[in-house]
Amino acid sequence: MMPMLLLAVLLPYNTLVVAGGVAAVGCAAGVVGTLSVLRRRALVGDAAAHATLVGVAMALLVTGQRSLAVLLAGGLVSAIAALVLLVLIRRFTRTRDDAATAVVLSVSFGLGIVLISGMVARGVPGSAGLERFLLGHTAALTIGDATLLGIVSTLAVACVWLGLKEATMVAFDPAFAAAAGWPATAIDLTLVTLVAVMVVVGLPAAGAVLVTALVVIPPVAARQWTDRIVPMLIIAGGIGLVCGLAGVVISSLATRLSTGPVVVLVAAGCFVVSLVIAPRRGLLARWWDRPAAVPTADQQRLEQR
Repeated sequence: MMPMLLLAVLLPYNTLVVAGGVAAVGCAAGVVGTLSVLRRRALVGDAAAHATLVGVAMALLVTGQRSLAVLLAGGLVSAIAALVLLVLIRRFTRTRDDAATAVVLSVSFGLGIVLISGMVARGVPGSAGLERFLLGHTAALTIGDATLLGIVSTLAVACVWLGLKEATMVAFDPAFAAAAGWPATAIDLTLVTLVAVMVVVGLPAAGAVLVTALVVIPPVAARQWTDRIVPMLIIAGGIGLVCGLAGVVISSLATRLSTGPVVVLVAAGCFVVSLVIAPRRGLLARWWDRPAAVPTADQQRLEQR
């Protein structure tokens, strides 16, 4: 509580607005990403993230509006379209999952770059600055934008919490969930859609290139601390929130330092710390609990001599 009050006193109002929006996105991305990581679909978010640039560019071309809500809605449409294309390639071709993901990721990202650069070169109204969606543009967030990010993030966390039992079963054993009569396919599609939503919402915070880190790194770090799903969700959400706040504060104190890369670096630092000091799973705990080496028969004879 005290650190939050201290930040409220020391930081300017605009920075507090950005910090609130990015922290909400980081927390929700950690919660939603936990189920994606447990489902072994971490790279699905990466494919969706790189496809958002196409939707952002097309939304501006079709509507002529530059509001964040319109651009993010276009990014969500293209992200879902990329995921549908990914499923179709997997189902109707002999392409492996990793190869299909690489194809969708690279082609959609290339198309998005071509659209945005072409629009900027031809002077399409409102196209200037769209390239900032590559690495995020938190400095341009308004109170309305931060409120939008907070509302969407809250709804995403609420969806996970309300369907936690079903989502957990599908994440760990989809075959058993389907055999038990649950709509495993619908639940699976809902989880994928939530990942796409968080990827799109995270665009202003980290950009299309780095937003996947918000969905993957906090759950992976949280996995080092616990074996239970609810504590993992809480820890992942907390790590995402802290990374968002820390990234905004550090980038505001340093000149010409983008917020998105800083948030990702802070998340990477949290992962390294968890990897080293986490109980039972951490490197120090494993080294401490490592049994002493039993001497071989040859070593015992040498010692006896």
